[in-house]
Amino acid sequence: MIQVNNTAVIWSIAGSDNSAGAGIQADLKTIQSFSTPEQPLHLCTLVTAITAQHSSGVDACMAVSVDLLHQQAIALLKDAKPAVIKIGLLANKAQVLWLTDFLQQLRKSQPDLLVIYDPVAISSSGSSMAEPDLYQAVIRHLLPQLDLLTPNLPELEALTQSSDSQQAVELLFKAGVKAVLLKGGHTETTVCTDQLFISADFRYRAYPAYTHQVSLRSPRQQHNFTHGTGCYFSSALAATLALGYALEDAFVVAKTYINQGLSQPVVITEYTGTLGHYGFPAKPEYLPELLSDDRQPPTQAFTALKSPLGLYVIVPSVTELQRALAAGVKTLQLRIKNTDQQLLRQQIKEAIQLCQHPDIQLFINDHWQLALELGAYGVHLGQEDIDQADLAALQQAGLRLGISCHGFYKLLRAQQLCPSYLAIGAVFATQTKNMGGKLQGLQKLARYTALFPQIPLVAIGGINENNAKAVLATGIRHLAVVQAFATTAEPKLWVQQMQQLISEALHAD
Repeated sequence: MIQVNNTAVIWSIAGSDNSAGAGIQADLKTIQSFSTPEQPLHLCTLVTAITAQHSSGVDACMAVSVDLLHQQAIALLKDAKPAVIKIGLLANKAQVLWLTDFLQQLRKSQPDLLVIYDPVAISSSGSSMAEPDLYQAVIRHLLPQLDLLTPNLPELEALTQSSDSQQAVELLFKAGVKAVLLKGGHTETTVCTDQLFISADFRYRAYPAYTHQVSLRSPRQQHNFTHGTGCYFSSALAATLALGYALEDAFVVAKTYINQGLSQPVVITEYTGTLGHYGFPAKPEYLPELLSDDRQPPTQAFTALKSPLGLYVIVPSVTELQRALAAGVKTLQLRIKNTDQQLLRQQIKEAIQLCQHPDIQLFINDHWQLALELGAYGVHLGQEDIDQADLAALQQAGLRLGISCHGFYKLLRAQQLCPSYLAIGAVFATQTKNMGGKLQGLQKLARYTALFPQIPLVAIGGINENNAKAVLATGIRHLAVVQAFATTAEPKLWVQQMQQLISEALHAD
């Protein structure tokens, strides 16, 4: 019996490219590339225009009537509502006005709908595919209905009549757009830098405490097989957002996907071709460089671990630390929430003394000043903590550094600090921390291990003896546990069982 699954429906409202390098055909290829049996995606299309085009230009473009556009939309709604709508080519003002009204009506019954607009009107070869007053209609009517706008530099200037990028983005925010991804493909440099600007009104930002602009840079690919790059980028964003990734993470994945496709283009002839589609990116060489952070990266890496983390037990007290040591745990983290500084100092000092054995690795959670002062082996910090900590002092003192991460953006951000390890979580639901439904799960975990193989990754969150084998199957080789150890009645036997599972996974590599 065929069961109903968790398929996410995406709509592409765009033009048809008969060369299959851009437009709806590019959207179909991209969405299919991201779809998996575990997380299937289904793309539906609303054709706005029929074009005659090829790798280097558009020879003709005929707009579809608003009546037919509306009939396409009504027909699709008989099957399912979209989770994400990706808009490409809109050919005239009438289509803009219809779409504005349609989105307003759709949002009444579907407030969580995500709408992305790639404002293509002129092809990269300079061929116009839309009426001259299109952008005026977009500014006046469509912008408040958009969550994310993805213009290149010429499109940004045409929309806002401003050559100042920062000023142009502010104008778009005032007009109602929630986020703007400015693509840098039209700059005449050896690198391509894309900038993501996020307003406070965007609902799907992952890290509202400190993200407002993210810039990603990659070397420019020196070839001409770039037909449809903007379509691929916005479709990759639509796919990753539909899969439940936060906007910053979707940006990193989409940029990596474009780098992958440009590195392995589909070459038809010496002068014609397009990007390749090879599934969810899985090679670290395609990751972009993060430029948005004000912090200077360290001049050298933090001290490496003495030995693999393996089973990593997190304890709330010195008493539990002693219990873990007696059970044979070699890697531990002391996570104390006590605010009494005198008692805190005493407990950290005692814990460090208990873990002086050369086989033991003890990390102090959060309290980096005391860890530094008292000569700890290492510290573990969250993303917010690394903004406040004196990382240079920790590095110079030889302390190991572990950093918590919850997605591709945070992994990329933390990796640039060259820490001793990165922790990924929460993998499963846990009693110790509410992730607001943003759990990593096994498939995301496998994707992280593929893209970040250079630094040890430790999985955390809801891991126990029943699911450890599945977690290890993703490629993770270090498991952090909290409740599973705290609640076991036979700690020594439990530790042996978990260490055996990790050892078997290591031997299978």
